[in-house]
Amino acid sequence: MMGSENGDLLKNTNENHADNTTEHAGNALCRLSYLERDSNFELLRILAILFIISFHCAWEGGFEYPAFCFNKFLVESFHMLGELGVNLFILISGYHMIHGSFKIKKLITLLLEVQFYNWICVFLCVHFGTLSLDKRTVLINFFPVAEYKYWFATAYILIYLFSPYINRLLLGLSRKELQKLLLICLVIFCIFPTVYGALKNDTETLFYYNRFIWLLIVYMLGAYIRLYPPVKYVNSLKWLFVSAFIFFFMECAIYVLERFQPFFNKIGIVGGNYFWRPNTIPMAALSVSLFLCFRFLKRKPIKLVNLLASTTFGIYLLSDGQLNFYMWQTLFKTTEYTFSHKLILFIPFCALLIFVISACADLLRQLLFRPISRLSGKLIRPSSPSSR
Repeated sequence: MMGSENGDLLKNTNENHADNTTEHAGNALCRLSYLERDSNFELLRILAILFIISFHCAWEGGFEYPAFCFNKFLVESFHMLGELGVNLFILISGYHMIHGSFKIKKLITLLLEVQFYNWICVFLCVHFGTLSLDKRTVLINFFPVAEYKYWFATAYILIYLFSPYINRLLLGLSRKELQKLLLICLVIFCIFPTVYGALKNDTETLFYYNRFIWLLIVYMLGAYIRLYPPVKYVNSLKWLFVSAFIFFFMECAIYVLERFQPFFNKIGIVGGNYFWRPNTIPMAALSVSLFLCFRFLKRKPIKLVNLLASTTFGIYLLSDGQLNFYMWQTLFKTTEYTFSHKLILFIPFCALLIFVISACADLLRQLLFRPISRLSGKLIRPSSPSSR
């Protein structure tokens, strides 16, 4: 589940200094070179995973409201953070992997990490009595990626698998050709679904759309920013203001859609969180603007930040597994806060607590995986096809 200074360093990737994305998303080792990297994108990774955990709390917490109120407004606001976090992770991936290289060892590490956390969740579910194991369930849980246990992990691993060929395509196009490709993709998969989707209250039901395709487009956006950075607009503060403006618009949209719900129900929109999906125009714009804010943030290495950022993929796998319902509604008793004035602090507190516990767990996993990584390094000859 990741600077221009980092970009120059990653451009000449070798075995001792792997590409940024897979290092952060699934690497089992915390190398010194990793800890010495600039921390702008590492901060963004941490922020993104906190967004995602907060979304899971709001989405899986069982919050139901018969009428519009402040807490419903709050929950629908947190709904938007999840897909924002997902878009940010893939933007970072595209930005770094465009000059990276594919390695079988890293692919195996990613698959093993998903398998490891899936079985952790399975055993905990059996212990808590929320899952019973039979032969079929055991067999299915040996293939968590194929079974879509973690939709983001499945999509990310597929993107990593195809990344050498995607990169060849992107690097072979001229700037104008790449701009045209992105424009076509955004019109078909972002602009049109946002407008037409209002009739169906969903921007992701078109037959030619799925999350994998959308994340490929986001990956290309990240790669484009790396290849052709907006040199005229390099002020992080300005991009922060742009992000704040877009977020304010989305917050206003929640209020307007809820306040005039009977009117929008006639059109098709039935909820205030219409723009929460990853491919809506506001969400795509917010994702890019916030990414650029951190892209131009000058930040020296902070080893603790970089170390925590290396755990974000593991945090996602541990917090979004089969324990979701039990964790939120039984362990944290989220429904008790449905109408509480403490909800505004409760959701961020839960996200922070899960982040800390899961980060500690993943650091332990990294230590456990270190011998496996060394063994795989000896058994598998690194494959490093050029991205160009």
